Amino acid sequence: QIFRQNNRGTIVLNAHAINTGSMPTFTGNDFSFVSAVSAEEAAKQVLSICQSLIEEGHSVMDMQVLSPMRREACGVDALNRTLQEALNPETEDNASIAGFRSGDKVMQIRNDYTKNVFNGDVGRIVWIDTEKLIVQYTDDVDVTYTRDEFASLTLAYVMSVHKSQGSEYSTVILPLVRAHHIMLQRNLLYTAVTRAKKRVILVGDRTALFTAVSNDRTRRRYTLLAERLAERI
Repeated sequence: QIFRQNNRGTIVLNAHAINTGSMPTFTGNDFSFVSAVSAEEAAKQVLSICQSLIEEGHSVMDMQVLSPMRREACGVDALNRTLQEALNPETEDNASIAGFRSGDKVMQIRNDYTKNVFNGDVGRIVWIDTEKLIVQYTDDVDVTYTRDEFASLTLAYVMSVHKSQGSEYSTVILPLVRAHHIMLQRNLLYTAVTRAKKRVILVGDRTALFTAVSNDRTRRRYTLLAERLAERI
């Protein structure tokens, strides 16, 4: 069951549709589709959407771009660099240090029981110099990292769908392009959609969306495993 959203909302209805192999419907502002004919165009659309949301008064902490893969123009790595440059550009007063800037949205990528921060925790850099940085996490806790600990962090304007599991965001933006064909799977799309509390924006082409909705090979693979195990009992 999905408790994150109102049970009558479009997000929940579409999540159930996706889970049964049906195409979602785009009927309002809470679930929309932005067409893009290539991965490069989709990346530009994602950037434009993020800029528009910020102009409307949203924070980068309220929105989350999710991507099925790390590579390609719409992958986690490239999109993170694109969004950092556009949303938090380098200036004389905000130079990059080890790839980070004050104001960057970042994610902890390994458990650190000493600092009480864990893999997947997301925050924002509120101070940085050549020897340390301070991240403020969503519960208003400030955590200090020395230079040799910077590798525990990564940019988090964009994250993988896998990393998003267990989290929730006001708005989810998900690029779906043919370049990600290996990862276009129903369970991945379902996971991404159900991370959103208020709004889902899909960006890409409908062929990729159809592929994701139709592809339930993960479920079939587990089902086959169960059948083989049953034969041995």
